[in-house]
Amino acid sequence: MVTKKKLLFIINPNSGKKDASRVINTIPKYLDKDKFSYTFELTEYAEHAIEITQKAVIDKVDVVVAVGGDGIVNEIFQALVHTKTALAILPKGSGNGIARSLKIPMNTRKAIQKLNSASEKTIDTCLFNDQPFLGVSGIGFDGLISSEFAKMKKRGLKTYVKLILLKMMNYKSQSYHFEVGDVSFSTKAFIVAFANTEQYGNNAIIAPKAKLDDGKIDLVIFKDFSKWLIPLIALKVMTKSIYNSKHIINYTASLVKVSTSAKEAHLDGEPIVANQNNTIKVVPNSLDVFV
Repeated sequence: MVTKKKLLFIINPNSGKKDASRVINTIPKYLDKDKFSYTFELTEYAEHAIEITQKAVIDKVDVVVAVGGDGIVNEIFQALVHTKTALAILPKGSGNGIARSLKIPMNTRKAIQKLNSASEKTIDTCLFNDQPFLGVSGIGFDGLISSEFAKMKKRGLKTYVKLILLKMMNYKSQSYHFEVGDVSFSTKAFIVAFANTEQYGNNAIIAPKAKLDDGKIDLVIFKDFSKWLIPLIALKVMTKSIYNSKHIINYTASLVKVSTSAKEAHLDGEPIVANQNNTIKVVPNSLDVFV
């Protein structure tokens, strides 16, 4: 007799598409009942998913399935680092950058069906001043947008794009000093991104060469540039050709140190405040994913 894997679906009912709870009725239609037994819980407040996941680890749940966007994925994965419980994702958020980087279908039915043939693999996670992130973190303009987006009642791609268009013309590039291995340099930058995955979400490819299991962070620096170049740079982001731009600096390293007076920052799209001196590093082979 084959032992069934125990799955726990943690659902954010307030994710970007506002219909995450509907997955409850979809799960039994497409999940292989011969392979899995499952339960589900809905989050009720900020960081509730962390608490639920910690209990799931103690209860020896095999896979915790994050149902929502990158925010709930961030909460769940940090409670799974260095445990035997794996992370899976049913993407229901605004951007779904982590799910897209893991090649998980955006369609709920297809994502559930993929669980039926999924297997475990081990990937890297990262720390920004000891705060965990899995996909992309950053300081600068994207940090500002994350902070503003978190305040919005209406979510989704349209809201995100409107915010970018509203804020970008008046945003001033900040000064940064970097230490990457034995390289040290200073520059003004519009965005400084630390990428473990290739994209922010919505197929905006910030780091086309980033890999989740190489023990490295891709440091991507958008240098100070004329605002009229924004459409061209945006096109390069959407066509995986950002590294071809002379306005981009790229390094790959396991440890990056950044000094700056810029404060706006984010972890997987969730706003935080940067320090004057910041350390970003990889935690290799620290998370099991079920994909």
